[in-house]
Amino acid sequence: MPDLENPRARLLELIVAFRQTQCVRVAVEFGIADQLASGPAASADLAAACGAKEPFLRRLLRALTGLGLLDQDDDGRYRLTTVGEQMRSDRMGPAALFFGCDPVWSAWGALDHAVRTGERPFDYVYGMRVWEYYAGNPDDGARFDAAMASITGGLAEAVVSSYDFSRYGRVVDVGGGDGTLLAAILRSAPSARGVLFDVPAVVERAQPALESAGVLDRTELVGGDFRAAVPPGVDCCVLKWILHDWEDDVCATILRRCREAMTSVDGAKLVVVERVLPERVGPEHLDLVLSDINMMAMTCGRERTEAEFAELFAGAGFRLDRVVPTGTNVSLVEATPV
Repeated sequence: MPDLENPRARLLELIVAFRQTQCVRVAVEFGIADQLASGPAASADLAAACGAKEPFLRRLLRALTGLGLLDQDDDGRYRLTTVGEQMRSDRMGPAALFFGCDPVWSAWGALDHAVRTGERPFDYVYGMRVWEYYAGNPDDGARFDAAMASITGGLAEAVVSSYDFSRYGRVVDVGGGDGTLLAAILRSAPSARGVLFDVPAVVERAQPALESAGVLDRTELVGGDFRAAVPPGVDCCVLKWILHDWEDDVCATILRRCREAMTSVDGAKLVVVERVLPERVGPEHLDLVLSDINMMAMTCGRERTEAEFAELFAGAGFRLDRVVPTGTNVSLVEATPV
């Protein structure tokens, strides 16, 4: 809990929190957690393995120890803590690289522009929308994909544990990225078939992940623009972290395209995987409200309350049925075409 008895110290802690983000990013960039995955190591050995200057790396290792990501043995060797294990490249490491690097930091640096003008900070800095930027900068686009996969991987099992997808025959993951969530859905529903729908460049990068998950033979890969059309004949449209990227008018268009794709199917459902803001916010909702600010900085989208989702759905031909908690910071918002 925050130290409310020392408000100056608490505010300073918030002001300099960027230092923690950058320590974690650099640790991931040098592969420290990957090197320590096989066991403890001294700073000199890590420096040699990582291509770092030992005196400077040792100082970073001390900071990571202070953050609770590393422990130090009596002989001075460093080992990973349970939290530090998540810095590995096959776990949450890609998220650290994404949130600790440009273009995220540049967009957040222009947050005042959004508050002052109502315009997108990312566009103000880069002169284009974030999706155009990723299309033209494939290395940054791949970093974004990897970060979303690393975060989604931890959420996917919670999603399929909280909702029964086995009643659907054909599920389309609209804007499904590399297919991490769709793979989990298809594993939980062995008789279902899936459609991974995203822009062509993203869909092309998804095939290896789906093949590795053992569901490629049940997955149709479709490239396109979800603002123009969604593959038809589906009985479940899944939208994970899509609506929060867009303004209300674009969201209404995306939802109408989903509605059109479901017209020939009885019992079809829309399942939106998003953070759902409470009507009244407290300190326990910090992750939710900071995510909302991230949307403001990067896309000019937003996180929404249940009432705001209901209003958005109603304008696009859906009725909100229920909000299903998952035990994580996202919920499933289920809706029926009307």
